[in-house]
Amino acid sequence: MKKHKVIALVALTLLISIAVNTGGATDNNCNKDNICNVVGTHYKCSTWSNEQYPVIDLFGEKNVPLLVNHCNIWNAHVNKLARLILDSNATYTLKDGEKLDLGQGYALEVKQIDIDNEKVWLEFTRDGKYIADQNVSTTTDINKTWNVTLDNVQGENNIVVMKVYVNQLFAGAVDNIVRIEGIWLIDYANARTLNIGDEIGGFTLQKIINGTNSTNLGSLIFKNTTKSPVSCNVVSASYKCSSWSNERYPVIDLFGEKNVPLLANNGSIWQSHVDKLARLMVDSNETYTLKNGEKVDFGNGYALKVKQIDIDSEKVWLEFTKDGQHIADKNLSVNTDDENKTWTVTLDNVQGENNIVVMKVHVKQLFVGVENCIVFIDGIWLIDYSNARTLNIGDEIGGFTLQQITNGTNSSNLGSLIFKNVTESPVSCNVASTSYKCSSWSNERYPVIDLFGEKNVPLIADYDPIWKCHVDKLARLFLDSGDKFTLKDGSKLDLGQGYSIKARQVDVAGKKVWLEFDKNGKYVDDTILSTGENWTCYLDKIQGEDNVPVLKVHVSNVYQRGNNSVVQIDGIWLIDYANARTLKIGDKIGGFTLEKIVSGVNKSNMGSLVFGKISNS
Repeated sequence: MKKHKVIALVALTLLISIAVNTGGATDNNCNKDNICNVVGTHYKCSTWSNEQYPVIDLFGEKNVPLLVNHCNIWNAHVNKLARLILDSNATYTLKDGEKLDLGQGYALEVKQIDIDNEKVWLEFTRDGKYIADQNVSTTTDINKTWNVTLDNVQGENNIVVMKVYVNQLFAGAVDNIVRIEGIWLIDYANARTLNIGDEIGGFTLQKIINGTNSTNLGSLIFKNTTKSPVSCNVVSASYKCSSWSNERYPVIDLFGEKNVPLLANNGSIWQSHVDKLARLMVDSNETYTLKNGEKVDFGNGYALKVKQIDIDSEKVWLEFTKDGQHIADKNLSVNTDDENKTWTVTLDNVQGENNIVVMKVHVKQLFVGVENCIVFIDGIWLIDYSNARTLNIGDEIGGFTLQQITNGTNSSNLGSLIFKNVTESPVSCNVASTSYKCSSWSNERYPVIDLFGEKNVPLIADYDPIWKCHVDKLARLFLDSGDKFTLKDGSKLDLGQGYSIKARQVDVAGKKVWLEFDKNGKYVDDTILSTGENWTCYLDKIQGEDNVPVLKVHVSNVYQRGNNSVVQIDGIWLIDYANARTLKIGDKIGGFTLEKIVSGVNKSNMGSLVFGKISNS
């Protein structure tokens, strides 16, 4: 079964630090006075090209104000926003039973293709849970679009959350195929309602203006005092893979997000294009073990597949794909020096530049198992080249304006981008006590700190009072869900970022299940649970701390469904412990400098991080 992973963003983090994902100044509808205007935008699918939907660029992230089906665009709820996940006119070909992974847990599955009646039965799911389905007819163009509308999205009903356009069906020699040529999707599950006084990335919402007509679609007005310029410098970074430890690549931290200036293969690091940036997606020295035909999904539709392992010749054939489409492939020999075990993928016409390094892969060794041949990959580096962008003077990013582009000259001066405007007043990010969404844990709470729009969990040891959490040791909150998930015996639930839960064995008679927690396919922990029991996974050595809860799972039921033994899970909580970090005084985040770390003293004062304006550099 093919999986097309389209978007890999993780939550509605209205954060200056991710503002690099916007377009140029002409595309950014948040102006210098911090008025974020709603604009009408055409769908990319040509069939819907005469229709528009509302978009508001909130400090660099595209959001869609909720809009009732068939309502005028200016009737959108300006303060009720869902992040735009997908607006695509790409072509997807799917067989009966295949699923299209849209990212963030959303998926579209082909339940049945009826060639005789020219219909296809589609199902929309989130985190494996049914949301909606539709029999789409391809007999007339008007019937080829499925508009998915849902109720009670931030209190609003009949809200359009997804659109799908089915172009045609055809019968192949072996399989029936459906061609989908348009998908539009918002992250309705993480939609939010903004209120006067809400703070987003250091800015405070002052006024909400509703739309009145097609020329005034509404806006959000934020308060911000800005004066000092900010210099974002290109620095030289070492690859994490030990086989490339003597090599370096350029990185620029653009208000909290790591970006890589485009660099031609074998070019000197200071010759990178400072104004042409691609987000750094992967820099890993973790070991991946893959069998013939298996693939690694990196998010945003990027994947690496093992096409063939040739033990006799000591070679492995690898393929690099984007959204299921072939990008490049390579036969690598492992019976050679270490240099030839590396595959460097270079592409042309990336923001107008040629021979650009977009991925590196290092193959460690091949292995002959009892049943399968296995390849060990111990180094991967990847940039999001398909969403690379070119910055120009005057471009606005998260309320900051690009003033100067300075190219590198030598190994001591790799170049920089200089922006004007930084908030002067200090910002205090306080630890708050939060209830779990799972009803079975409703009497328990955990610490959360909103770090410029992104929810982080301060590490805390088991049984410690909540205010004894380590304020400066943070892991991003990855999942806090009270939704129901069902797993068959032997099946796996992907939680994102390589985290997964597998039902190793379901014992219906004993009302028990054996669960395993994995990271990037590697075992982390396991347990056996009875119906109604909770599992909390504790790990040691997380930023130097032991007995830290990183995962919670609640099993609500175990039952038989046809020939399948099934476990039902109705609560999952997970932190991104693998990427936890320790903050120190002077650390820079999103254009701010950490000035003070205040530890908690009681349940009324759980601690805080105090940030000041960034110093000139």
